[in-house]
Parts: sequence; structure tokens; C-alpha cells
Amino acid sequence: MIRHESVKPAQMIAANYAEAVTWRRQLHQQPQPSWLEFYATAFIAEKLSAWGYEIKMGQDIIEADKLMLLPAAEKLEEEYRRALSAGANEAYLAPARGGFTGVVATLKGDKPGPVIGFRFDIDANEITEAQDDGHYPASEGFVSQNPGYAHMCGHDAHAAIGLLVAKCLADHKSQLCGTVKLIFQPNEENLSGAAAMVGKGVVDDVDYLLGGHVGVALKQLGKISFRIHSMMALSRFEVSFTGRSSHAALRPDEGKNALQGACAAITNLYAIPRHGSGETRINVGYHQAGTGWNVIPDKAYFRLETRGVSNETNQYMVRKAREVIDGAARMYDLAYEIKPAAVCGAGENPPDMVLLAEQVAKKLPWVEDITADCAFNGSEDVTVFMDQVQKKGGKTLFAVFGTPIYGGHHNCRFDLDERVIGNAAEFFLAMQQELSGQPL
Repeated sequence: MIRHESVKPAQMIAANYAEAVTWRRQLHQQPQPSWLEFYATAFIAEKLSAWGYEIKMGQDIIEADKLMLLPAAEKLEEEYRRALSAGANEAYLAPARGGFTGVVATLKGDKPGPVIGFRFDIDANEITEAQDDGHYPASEGFVSQNPGYAHMCGHDAHAAIGLLVAKCLADHKSQLCGTVKLIFQPNEENLSGAAAMVGKGVVDDVDYLLGGHVGVALKQLGKISFRIHSMMALSRFEVSFTGRSSHAALRPDEGKNALQGACAAITNLYAIPRHGSGETRINVGYHQAGTGWNVIPDKAYFRLETRGVSNETNQYMVRKAREVIDGAARMYDLAYEIKPAAVCGAGENPPDMVLLAEQVAKKLPWVEDITADCAFNGSEDVTVFMDQVQKKGGKTLFAVFGTPIYGGHHNCRFDLDERVIGNAAEFFLAMQQELSGQPL
């Protein structure tokens, strides 16, 4: 491998860190959830364009038929207008109209080298953020300005990490070996944003793909981990039952009760025996049926998800769930539909990339502990990107960056130590240098 001299990542971070904290706080004030991330999309694209990146947006990076659980047209327009009124540049906002959010940015170095991709998610949660002075974003004046939505999982920090990496690389483009591709992904929380981008070939040319998450199981600054387990495979479905309505007192025998069928299905979904080879999960998070007191419901709808610690255990849960739903429909003489809403595979880092990342991390001054056992205990659709890169012969790595978490993920009081932004960006820069022949 050819070795090139380069500016140390710590020096790059020192020059731009304060500005990155400001970016995080600006994004924190304007949160928007899945397929509605208009402000973040325009904010990110405008900066990357100014720094010399080639920008792709809209339907160039998002497949229209993969916009799962797309909000209603009225909501899409409402949040688009909200981003515009918050100061988003319409030139960068317009390509995202209709839910085509996200940004892919490419910077080609002046020297040869691999294509290295970095993935950062940008969506917020449907949570109302705490407003009291005991909550740091509120006391410091950067609390959410969008009622009902808030960055309660750290994706504002992820976006700031991505922008910090982008700025540092752009500042030293003359020393850049190869090509950097930055993927700012929408809709991670609903776990279908990556799938919508993969179909557009976003990562088909990537030799190495790096991603990460702040906090999770690592609640202390200075910790980092690549030996991550329990990143679960997941499948989500919209389930609909259709029966026949009738008067509940006069002609109950003529009705076919969709609500009854849905309730039978939901009860028995939770009774599915767990798989012996690994952890599984199942949950129904939303259920709607019925129109009145004395009307037998002819429609019922619920949202279902399954998870498994491996792709095989998740597929077991999916198969059993379909059997339960079919059985409930037949029991109450109902028609039914199962519509896929999201799918992502289980994730695990390749051993050779783990060893390389640990060698790089040992050289970083902020790293105090390289944790050998990190339970993710959730799902992340970065695995969709990882699977595609690996199918094309590339290599992938996902990291967890330690930070104190105040309130907990997906809690109205969530917050983090902003120093993790600099820590994560420094690691990514160090990996970029290592993989392109510029080791520390």
C-alpha cells in the first residue's frame, strides 16, 4: 500500500469542532421525522455544495415506490412549508418535495485511492421535547421549535458528525486519496430509508462503508466498540382485515366482525413460541377498528413488527405471524392483507474490519476503552447498505461511540455530551486515512 503524509485528524477537528456543535443545535431546533426531513436535507446540502461536494438529491437517490409509510400529501406540504419558513434554502429544498429527502455527496481527491462511504441518519422522533430549564437544550435555547417532533435519538449529532467529517476533508482536499461519499439518510426510525436509496445504486461503487451510532449501550465518553451483537433483523407489516358491517342488535348474525378477527390475531401473535437458537421479539404498536357503538366493524388495521437476533430467527417469527393472521381470518370468515412496511437484516462487523478499527482507535487520544462486548438490542437499517456493499465485494464497519445519555433514547429528556461529535468524526477521519494509505 502506498503511504502518504497527511494532516492529523485531531488537528482537523480542532479547527472545526465549535462550528459542528452549532450545526447540531441548529438541526436540533428544526426536527422532522421520517420522509419529512426537509429542513435537515436543505441545511446539509447547502453546506456540502458550498464546500465543493457533488450533490445528488431527490429522485436521483430515492426510489419512489420504496417510500414506505409516506405521510399524507397535506402533511408533506405542511412540513415542507415549515422548513421554508425556518430559513431553509428553497434551491436545496425543492428536490426533496413530496418526501424525497436525504443527500448524497461526493468529493474526489487529487490522489488515487478507494471509494470510502460514510452513512449518517438525519430523521427525528415523533416526541414532544421537555421544555423546562432542567433540560439542557431548553436552558441553552436550542430546544425543538417543531411541536410534537424532537431529536431524541441523537440523529442531529449524527448529521453534525457527518458535516464535520465533510468540512475537514474539504479543507484538505489536496491531500485526499481516492473518493469520499457521504450518505445522509432519511427515515431510519421507520427502517425503510436505506432500502429506498440502495435501489438507486447509492453504494454500488463503495469499497468501504462506515457508519455508527452515539450512546446506545456505551454511556461514557472515551468508550468505543466494534464488537457489537444483538443488532436484530426486523420485518414490519401493515395488516388489514375486511369483514361485513351490520346492526349489532338487529342483525348481528349478518355481520363479519373484523375487530374480533384482529383481536384474535394480536392475542395469538404474542403467543408464538420463541426460537431456540436465539432471541426474538414481536410487537403490535398500533391498532384501529370500528365506527360506532352499534355497528359491527367491517374494517380493522394494525401495525406489526418482528425481530430476531439472526435473519433466520426473524424469518421464523414472520412465518409464524403469517400463520396466526391467516388462522384468525379463517376463524371469523374475513379477508385480509399483509403489506410489507420495512425490512432490514441482522448486523455484525467482519472480524478483519474489527481488528483494523481497533488498531486505529488505539492511536486516538480520546479513546480510553475499546469495549469488547456491546449489546445493540435493536435494529438499524444501515445493515441494508452493509449487505449491498458486501455483495459487491466491499467491506463494512459499524461503530458505537460512548457518551452519557440523559433521559434515555426516545425519551422526551434525551440529550448527550456534544464532545462525542468530535470523537466520532476524528475516528472516521482516521479510518479514512488508514483505508486510503495515510495511516496515523
